[in-house]
Amino acid sequence: MPGNKCFYGFLLGISLLATAACKKYLPDDVDTLSEKAVYTTTLYQPVLGRTTFYPNVFNAGQSSLPLNFKVVNVRTREGTPVDIFDKSADVLVWKKGYTGLERSLEEIAKKRLVEKHPFWEIRPNSGEFVMWAEAMAPQVVSQPDSGYLFDVEVSNSGGRKTFRDLKLKPLSQRSYEPNVLDPVTGQVRTDSKGNPLYINPILSNITGDASGKTLTADQVRVYFTKKGNGNSLTFRFYDKDSMPINPAYFNRTVLDSVVHGFNVRKTGTSLGFDVAYPVPLIKLKTSYTNNDGSQAAVVFTYDRIGLGGIRSVSSLTFNFNLFEKGDWEIAFHFHKENPRFRDE
Repeated sequence: MPGNKCFYGFLLGISLLATAACKKYLPDDVDTLSEKAVYTTTLYQPVLGRTTFYPNVFNAGQSSLPLNFKVVNVRTREGTPVDIFDKSADVLVWKKGYTGLERSLEEIAKKRLVEKHPFWEIRPNSGEFVMWAEAMAPQVVSQPDSGYLFDVEVSNSGGRKTFRDLKLKPLSQRSYEPNVLDPVTGQVRTDSKGNPLYINPILSNITGDASGKTLTADQVRVYFTKKGNGNSLTFRFYDKDSMPINPAYFNRTVLDSVVHGFNVRKTGTSLGFDVAYPVPLIKLKTSYTNNDGSQAAVVFTYDRIGLGGIRSVSSLTFNFNLFEKGDWEIAFHFHKENPRFRDE
């Protein structure tokens, strides 16, 4: 009937108007902050004096991105507020990529700039953390101190949430790896008999001069010593009487491949280089590092004529890190028996 058609048309018009009105007043895009958002890591134990990154520690769940992160309410475990992480330090930041092919300290320096960063920094858009190498005692306490508590405030236009009581318990500064220092006390560790532990290199086919037997790694001790605040690294070798061994005896060592260093200084008692710190500069496999680029790798090699007139090749290999800028020396002490360099 004509009347019914008009009535249904009227209802349809009202429905369309209502729908349009609802769409007009509903927000086009509402951000959400997921109840399942969580910090997957709540305890952080960086080593002081080293730049340490903590990536992928926050799970945003179904939260709308981007999110904003802020560290708040930093305090001691007893609840006393501290502002140390609000203060900034000068840190070196890479602005151009390091390749391991740089030919001078100046070329490396041009790729890094000094920026101001807090000792303990949160990435404002990801919630990831960085402890910069400039964070050291006494400004920042380390274990066995109970450390710090802090909260993280996370927000977007849809809301705000605070993750409370995250823990920061730095470990004591250890300027090099490997080491035999206790991570809490910083003191030299000992074996079950109370004897101090030592660092050892890797030996390959090195014969003892007196015994004629192959030397083992525990017969060579490695010592790290910081002599100044410059930019150098020196290698020394000592025999069982603590007398210097001339580096020239390692006659197959390729000097340009020992470390990424410059201005080689070779004397009768040492082998030195100018280097940029830390060593290695970043985690990147180069001709100066181990297979994954996490440590510098030095190899000192020599050859001699062995039994039967066969040429014998021997080597001493050592993988290491230096985190603190300085004039460092690494010494290899053949404390049990001298290596045999002479021909048979």
